[in-house]
Amino acid sequence: MSTTTINPKRIAAAAALAGVAATGIAMNPAATGDADAANKIRTANFQRAEVLRERVAKVAQAQKGDRYVLGSTGPGAFDCSGLVNYAYRKATGRVLPRTSYALAGSVEHVSKRSRKVGDLVFYRGNGHVGVYIGKGRVAQALNPRVGVVVDRADQGWNRSMIYGYGRVIRTK
Repeated sequence: MSTTTINPKRIAAAAALAGVAATGIAMNPAATGDADAANKIRTANFQRAEVLRERVAKVAQAQKGDRYVLGSTGPGAFDCSGLVNYAYRKATGRVLPRTSYALAGSVEHVSKRSRKVGDLVFYRGNGHVGVYIGKGRVAQALNPRVGVVVDRADQGWNRSMIYGYGRVIRTK
């Protein structure tokens, strides 16, 4: 089993050279294209969908306190979309698109009122993403200073920056 070590200094240097902010990857949403339907999880069984959503939320929440490292997909360190991917991969076996922009283009968008545990939380400009874990809370890999956190969706930075919600796990 081989492991890849991510060097944050090398990533930051490459990001600076490419003109990308070192605190997040900014990609042109049009360049990412629409993800295909294989990224959506459909089940005919309502209870099965609920179980999968709960698993996703539990995996995401369990990473609380882990480090933020740009480009990292875990375990132990994540960027925002890396945390989302890790949670879905561990809970469902599915690999989702890698960037927040690609994720935003691959899911069915839902209203705040109809959000469910395990739904994705998109932030203004779709440059950041987290996992809705229920009871008004979001698990997200925020930045290198705080790492992976669980925050209230209706307070502080989240309140002003949340743009919308997206559903990966659907019933047929």
